[in-house]
Order: sequence, then C-alpha cells, then structure tokens
Amino acid sequence: MSKMYYGFLDESGILEKKAKEGRHFVVSVVVVGNPAELKDIVKLSKRRVRGKFKTHAIFHAYKENEGFVKVVLDELAKRNIGIIVGVWDKRKKKPRVSKDVLYGKLVAQTAKLTLKVYPKLNLVLHKRYNDTEIINQINNELGNIVKSGQALFVDHKPETVRRELELADAVAWAVFQKYSRRREEFYKIIKGKIKKESRLAT
Repeated sequence: MSKMYYGFLDESGILEKKAKEGRHFVVSVVVVGNPAELKDIVKLSKRRVRGKFKTHAIFHAYKENEGFVKVVLDELAKRNIGIIVGVWDKRKKKPRVSKDVLYGKLVAQTAKLTLKVYPKLNLVLHKRYNDTEIINQINNELGNIVKSGQALFVDHKPETVRRELELADAVAWAVFQKYSRRREEFYKIIKGKIKKESRLAT
C-alpha cells in the first residue's frame, strides 16, 4: 500500500488578464510525509532575523520584506519535502468559462501532476471561496482526476487553521516572481525540491 502524503496548495497571481498583475497564474503544492516537518518554519525564521524585518502575524509573501521571504524559503528547503508547480500563461487564448470554474480546472491539473508523484494524497487547499457551490465544483474537478491506484482526500482551510499553507504561499510567490517578474533569486532557493513543474492548459 502506498504511503500517505500530505499536500498544501496555494496560488499566486490573479486570474484576470491585467497588464500590471503579471502574465502568469501559479499553483503550487508543498508535499510532506509528516506535516510536523513543516511546523514552526515561519516562527523559526522570525527568530533567525531577530527583528531585522517587520513581519506579520499571518505570513503572506507579497506583504513581507523580501529578505524575510528568502529566510522562510531557505528554512523550507532544509526540510524533507517535494514541490509540485503548475503555471498558467494568461496570454494564451482566453477560456470560455468563469474565473471560478477556471480556478477549479487549474487546481485539478496541478493536483493531477501531484498524484503522479504521490499517489496517496491528503490535500489541503487554501480556502479561496466560502460559497458551497463553488467549493463543490472544485471538489468535483478534483474527483475526476483520480485514477486507479490513486487516492485523494481534499479539504479547504484558511491559513489561520493550517499554517502549512503559508509555506505553499511562499513557494507560489517565488515561482510567480520567476515567470512574471523575471526574478529567479527566490525560485533558486527551492528549485532543488521541485519534483514537477508544468504549464497548465485551459
């Protein structure tokens, strides 16, 4: 029987095609065999910087000082993790679906990539929506990707409940910088942990 892995999914960028908001939308999953492996990474990072940077109670990479984001990524890269990345280029042909449906499809594609590496997965998604209908639509998309020999368990939680999501946010932001800002210094910190990195289709 396959080992159970735990994945934490978040995204960076916006789905709308706006010039100032970057050309890509990034979905990332941080996968670990034991969630305790991710415990206290942000707290440890705060101790490392010793007040050098202003930090927030809840970590969001776009709000934090870039020096602090690098420390968080460095601590994450020391752990026994894997990273799966899906990247959608917004310059491609615009899909004829709502952005909520589009989000579900992009998440499902990234989860499908993840299952190829980790066939038994407990996946926690950053809770982007409160609408039950949208959540069910996303879950249906995810249910459709599971193949024989795979198992996928899905939950939607805010980062205040599952702090591991802060790390998926950091990774998604780092990858977003590479694709939309042509800045690779953040990406290079976690590059060695990336198991799959693929373009997403719509």
